[in-house]
Amino acid sequence: MKINRNNEAVYLTIPQVQQKTNLCRSTIMRLASEANAMIRVGRAIRINSSKLLKYIDKEYSAVE
Repeated sequence: MKINRNNEAVYLTIPQVQQKTNLCRSTIMRLASEANAMIRVGRAIRINSSKLLKYIDKEYSAVE
């Protein structure tokens, strides 16, 4: 039975965030930790995608 994942959810798995951002796992883990966008439910790790993307936009936008 295949798990049906919702890519529009607030909390995403790391592979879903990788697909959305084109970043590697270690970079996502580091940025999510810096942005306080990571939660742990037991052994499962979920990333608050909107919080992470806002952090990336704020911290890594090009300076004009």
